[in-house]
Amino acid sequence: MAFFSSRPRIAVIGAGIIGLSVAYELAMRRGARVTIYDVRPPGRGASWAAAGMLAPAFEAAAEPGVHPRLFELCLASAALWPAFADELAARSGIDVGFDRTPSLAAALDAGEAERLRRIAAVLSTAGVGHTALAAAEILAMEPTLNPEVLGGLELASDFRVHNRQTVTALLAALRASSKVTFVEGAAPLKSAGGKLTLEGHDGVLVAAGWETAVIKVEEQGALFSLVNWDTALDDIDCHGGQMLSVVAGAGAPKRVVRAGHVYLVPRGGQVVIGATVEPDRVIDAPEAEVIEALRLEGVRLCPGLSDAPVAESWAGVRPGTPDQAPFIGETITPGLFVAAGHYRNGILLAPVTARLLADLILEGKRSDLIEAFSPRRPFVGPATRSSAH
Repeated sequence: MAFFSSRPRIAVIGAGIIGLSVAYELAMRRGARVTIYDVRPPGRGASWAAAGMLAPAFEAAAEPGVHPRLFELCLASAALWPAFADELAARSGIDVGFDRTPSLAAALDAGEAERLRRIAAVLSTAGVGHTALAAAEILAMEPTLNPEVLGGLELASDFRVHNRQTVTALLAALRASSKVTFVEGAAPLKSAGGKLTLEGHDGVLVAAGWETAVIKVEEQGALFSLVNWDTALDDIDCHGGQMLSVVAGAGAPKRVVRAGHVYLVPRGGQVVIGATVEPDRVIDAPEAEVIEALRLEGVRLCPGLSDAPVAESWAGVRPGTPDQAPFIGETITPGLFVAAGHYRNGILLAPVTARLLADLILEGKRSDLIEAFSPRRPFVGPATRSSAH
């Protein structure tokens, strides 16, 4: 869809980092008028619960069962982050905590060492910078690590941002713009004669995370879920996650460190320890025994954290899809677009999602990359869907 009006108005339903980033691209960079709807306080949910890692290599280079082009999408977005962070800080006056220091991936057992070898092989083939590290080398870079570490990787492609400051900066920039309107509440979507409309808007983007499919639409006086307008939305699932932060003392790591499913992220005088992945769970509060088990896993990776006081613990819900890659594009309903299902890469993928969708919504540009992440794509391998919706 390309609009002939020089000032189209687009509705964005969902004010997490994905919805906010698309709204920012549409309004601040492209000049469109945008209305942002959310039934919850903007910028919370999975965007607030995240740790802020931007990790294309560790998350997507060699993960089994993922979309075959997810790594490519992640790298494309990582390349956009430096300019995105600088521009956002300049517009909002808020430092988003962007840090290009390469992350470290450590192996504490043979299984983790094999995973790192697979990642390194993919990075070598793709020409993505990385350095294999012997045990002594990774300990020299990060002396707080478990001295029994077997080795690791320094990942030039993987870095970090302060996700909460980024969301705060997006909200500040958007609220200061005359092109943007925030509405606290549900969008009044209506359907008549087979056409989905939102009065006063030329197009609608749904970016409500794991709840996207159940956004309500009024038809003949009754409310129905949005999944009825594209059944592909039913493939957006939920993955609960719990995490904590501890006070950063002398024994805290200075870099982002990954080992298996555990990560340590220095952030604002604390170290975030994450995270559980709990498929099909909607969690709104952390569970004490889960948090303690996770804390101990963090201590195993970095023993210097053993006496660090817990500063905060929290829980959230990540939106996923069967191939762990987002839905980005137009649905089967004309004028209805989707950006949801980013799983563990929502912060990382925000800039590229915003750019691809702005190109599509405003100019009708359907790049090869956005087509690869269409909600109607067929899944492969364990995530097989017999035919596109």
